[in-house]
Amino acid sequence: MKSEIMNIVNVIRQIGKGPLMIYAIALVLRLLYLLVMLPQIGPEHIVNQMPDTATYIEAADYLFGRSLTGQYELYLAGVGYPLFLGICTMLFGKVYWLILLMQIMLSSLSCVFIYKIARLLIKIKIVSLIAGILAAISLTSISLANALLTETLFFFLFTLSLYLFFKGMSTNSWRRVIIAGVLIGLAVLVRSAVLFFPVLLVIFAVLFPVHGQVEGRRQLILKGIVAALIMVSIMSIWGIRNKVAHDSFTVSGTGMGAAQKYLAAGVLYITSPQSSQGFIAFRDSLYRESLTDFNSGNYAEYHGNIRRMVISTFRQYPSLFIETYISNIWDNITVTSALHHVQIPRYKEKYEAVEQKINYGFNNPLVLILTITGFFILARRNLNIAVILLMIPLYFALMSGVTFGQGSRIFFPAQAVQPIMVAVSLVFLYDLLLIGRNLLFLRRKHQNS
Repeated sequence: MKSEIMNIVNVIRQIGKGPLMIYAIALVLRLLYLLVMLPQIGPEHIVNQMPDTATYIEAADYLFGRSLTGQYELYLAGVGYPLFLGICTMLFGKVYWLILLMQIMLSSLSCVFIYKIARLLIKIKIVSLIAGILAAISLTSISLANALLTETLFFFLFTLSLYLFFKGMSTNSWRRVIIAGVLIGLAVLVRSAVLFFPVLLVIFAVLFPVHGQVEGRRQLILKGIVAALIMVSIMSIWGIRNKVAHDSFTVSGTGMGAAQKYLAAGVLYITSPQSSQGFIAFRDSLYRESLTDFNSGNYAEYHGNIRRMVISTFRQYPSLFIETYISNIWDNITVTSALHHVQIPRYKEKYEAVEQKINYGFNNPLVLILTITGFFILARRNLNIAVILLMIPLYFALMSGVTFGQGSRIFFPAQAVQPIMVAVSLVFLYDLLLIGRNLLFLRRKHQNS
């Protein structure tokens, strides 16, 4: 018995108190949220929280041969999350709250990886601890962990791959870099938002600090290229499958579809004399015009029509297109979490009263301001690391410009590093307050003497 206790103590020491505390906080908060949510919406209505959930379930049923429909949904969503749902339903049946439990554990682990990324890159324990706690208490992260959506699985793969990639770059480990390439390749299959991330991996390798060794720099760049090639290879497998099955080389149909349904449709809605009918009705009317090719199974032509519509809209209204794109970015990077409005409706009036006091509508730029502040503070310490960290939210900000109206889930992947930059700002502000207090104390002491 004594030896077993000592073994447990040794395991805890190896893991560290910080990661364990962060994981415990994240896990408890997400479980409490689930316990509050289930009686209010009912376990049977988990699948009705968001429209996208039905798409993923239908795609999963088609992928595992449980349904003849769902071919287009699989093309639209990609294979990653439907595969995850299909495996989970094989294990648990369609008991969806058990799948949420799995997502809760993955979400809690993601918070630990954010802590580890901060420890690796910033090397300040208090900053890392605050970053992990900020990730653990994120309402966006908590609510998404309790929804059958792609974000939690994607975020877990993404944060783990970032940690392994940076760990591999800071050591002589090729194994970590290769695994990172595999994981981020799988993340693309879950959510295509990181489709262009191979470029960033190479840029990270160019910027990653190496103490002036020429051979070391070349090795880092080679590692970045290898990770990028692995990522491209994995996502190309599904792209080739879609090319063979549908004559359309794409990982998922959501990217260009979002550009049509939100960005291009938003521009055309502003310029249309029929705009009085409301945006959703106007957007759906444009979408229905493309359904002929979809219903006939000709996805390549359907996808081509969408692409041509987006390009023609840009050529016809270039300035308005860019203005709408930038407006979408601003909205997505400052929007606050709203999914809890659907998940916990019983307390809607209470938290809406709080939100009205601290937000501007559904937006609050505080986190953005602290992120930018954190970048400038880090830049004084290590410019290369600061740029690497900033490039990640900047990338997702640029990707978010094609869509809007989906709450904080669009910019959620940026939380892989945003808590780190916010934590840097908070520690800096705390130090400033201490300096100010000490100066005030010394001044009063001098006056009294």
